[in-house]
Amino acid sequence: MRLSLKDKRDAVLFEIFYQELQYLKALEDQKEIDLYFFDEMGLTLTPKVPYRWQPIGQTACLPAAHSPVLTTLGFVNRKLDFLPFVFQGAANAAVVIRCIDDFAEKITKKTILILDNAPTHKSKLLMDKIHHWKQKGLFLQFIPAYSPELNYIEMIWKHIKYQWLPVEAFKDMQALQIHLEEVLKNIGTKYQINFD
Repeated sequence: MRLSLKDKRDAVLFEIFYQELQYLKALEDQKEIDLYFFDEMGLTLTPKVPYRWQPIGQTACLPAAHSPVLTTLGFVNRKLDFLPFVFQGAANAAVVIRCIDDFAEKITKKTILILDNAPTHKSKLLMDKIHHWKQKGLFLQFIPAYSPELNYIEMIWKHIKYQWLPVEAFKDMQALQIHLEEVLKNIGTKYQINFD
């Protein structure tokens, strides 16, 4: 069984944005724009392992521990150029703005940033910055509600949580940070995804 939000989304809006995304990808392929995807991911010491093989008669146990949240905010394009920001605690609007400000300083041409409708992304604080980012050549494009597959960075988070982080990463917070940093710095080389 998989969790799904498809029944909650507007199918017409989804299709419109899907077609718009194809158009933006074509513009990027023609080198007219850069196209990036942004989101946040939180990790705790409770691992995300959906299943595991084990010898008959043995029970594999996962440690369950209450812990602070290790949050990663990231920007990624289809070539897997990845810019992460990692810190302890949940991301609020001020943190998101600081990360986008930092990203905006690195762009070299008109850049479209795809993101979802999380409250931190739609906060008044962030909305007040949109004009400032447009002047730098950064344009925010929000996907329709309940359409995470339109934000390609969601695939990165899924692979990190369910495939790339080993079980021993969840031994303690220090191990989680070390393993997460190793994965993040090797996205695009050791850790690959084909978005297209």
